[in-house]
Amino acid sequence: MSVSGIQWLPWGADAFEQAHKRNVPILLSIGAVWCHWCHVMDQTTYLDARVAKLVGQLVIPVRVDNDQRPDINARYNMGGWPTTAFLTPDGEVLAGGTYMAPDNFVSAIQQISDYYQANKSEIANRAAQMKAQRLLLRQPERTGGDISLSVADSVYQQVAASYDEHYGGFGAEPKFPQVDALELALERHSRTRDQTAWGIVGKTLRSMAKGGMYDHEMGGFFRYSTTRDWSVPHFEKMLEDNARLLSVYLQAFQVGGEPLFRETAEGIIDYVSSTLYSEAEGYFYGSQDADERYYSRTRAERAQVKAPFVDTVAYTAWNAMMVRSYLKAGFILERPELMRVALGALELLWQRCWTQDKGVCQHWRDEAHLPGWLPAQSWAALACLDAYEATGEPEWLERGRSMLDWMLDNLTTPSGALRDMPEAENALGRLAEPETPLVENGVAAEALIRAGRLTGRGDYRQKATAILVALQGESPHWGIGAAGYARAVEHLLLEPLQVVMVGKSGHPELAAMRQVVWQRYLPNRVLLTLDPDREQAGLRDLEFPTSPWPRAYVCVGSRCLAPTASAQELESTLAGLATGGGAL
Repeated sequence: MSVSGIQWLPWGADAFEQAHKRNVPILLSIGAVWCHWCHVMDQTTYLDARVAKLVGQLVIPVRVDNDQRPDINARYNMGGWPTTAFLTPDGEVLAGGTYMAPDNFVSAIQQISDYYQANKSEIANRAAQMKAQRLLLRQPERTGGDISLSVADSVYQQVAASYDEHYGGFGAEPKFPQVDALELALERHSRTRDQTAWGIVGKTLRSMAKGGMYDHEMGGFFRYSTTRDWSVPHFEKMLEDNARLLSVYLQAFQVGGEPLFRETAEGIIDYVSSTLYSEAEGYFYGSQDADERYYSRTRAERAQVKAPFVDTVAYTAWNAMMVRSYLKAGFILERPELMRVALGALELLWQRCWTQDKGVCQHWRDEAHLPGWLPAQSWAALACLDAYEATGEPEWLERGRSMLDWMLDNLTTPSGALRDMPEAENALGRLAEPETPLVENGVAAEALIRAGRLTGRGDYRQKATAILVALQGESPHWGIGAAGYARAVEHLLLEPLQVVMVGKSGHPELAAMRQVVWQRYLPNRVLLTLDPDREQAGLRDLEFPTSPWPRAYVCVGSRCLAPTASAQELESTLAGLATGGGAL
């Protein structure tokens, strides 16, 4: 393809073969449709006649979209977007950086080409040594043994230590939302009544909602703040960020009841529903481009000009995140239409993106792409588990189980951790090297823990434990980035709250009970629905009577309270647990 005057090749065997045949480096450009400086580099550096001439003479140019090929980005990103990397014909990194102005690029490409041509043997030997070292470091040790809550406590202490007491959030500029850290603190407050933890969550969410990172005209959040006080955003809007932020604002509203948190959540929904959701196609779009001039206008003024570009690709993990948040919003905000949208998008994901032999794809538009990507498997499975808890329909539980089974069969490494992609023959460059990323493994462990409690399968818990044990040595190096992993550790080791509802599918009192459960903030909760007409064995296993119904049983571990027969009784029981009045 021709972009900015250069004939770019896609990542593939043809590009690598050409590099070998001509014996020249590969120029790897990793960008994204929402990336401002990627556009700047296309419109300046890559349009420069000197650059185009040298690229044609000295390298094989390869262009990769970060969102569509996160596997390549994970292995070659040089610190941001655009990434500008120079590789050997075998895919080893020679040098690289991010944005390069025309003069800098001309100098760099000439120097790198000269160095490569003069030192091929030395480069090959050093590359082989570096590859061996990487493979050694990337393979988690078989630590065996147990895991304790001290791992999660350590991560939370890092969250508290990096908290910015003046402006909220963590660290200095640039500031990202860090939703996993906020959710870890929120759960800490819920479990221990730690007011410091609530202060971290409350001040951060208020500061973000009142500052420049939130679009006060159209709703929704920009990607991050370039300033410590949240006043000046980086203007792209991402489905992923808005999905995660919608979830945490809803949860904070459940806990604190602050109108600002509800209003902000509703603003996110308004933006996403109007701009990042296609009613005709039935799924959520990936992102909207950055455009400072556009976003500086009022809502009325924006209506008079062309809106920034929207990436209409359906990214599976991001769609699953928003499905989960829309389900949550449907209950908490009492907006059932959001649940219908969520379930429709999840059904589309299942129909278009899942196959028994290849797992869940990473994204789709015209067809499925990049099957087997770990985040797609785990987030889609979590969305299916949520859909089951929201509807009581066992088909959603079975679909989530299928995704998790595929994940375990195809991505498990000898250490017990999960690799990010299945092994593939003839993988190019560093794609041949396994990655076992901590954050994504934490999400997978979370899905396995919940599925184990919903299905009664002990092997899911065992696999989740193996994942968390294998990577516990990694968590100290991630700082607050390990917060999601820490939450999975807590969910594994702390007794869950289990609500078992018994009744015929479609019974109105059962629906009212489900509404009660979802409206209350209950972290580490599972909601199991058993229809006595088809779940006789399950009821016997749990030692619950098959009649009368409907009934709801609230249990912590193996200890259960007296059954409730109505939504009102269930609300009283859950309220009593929250205040200590329903001690088991």
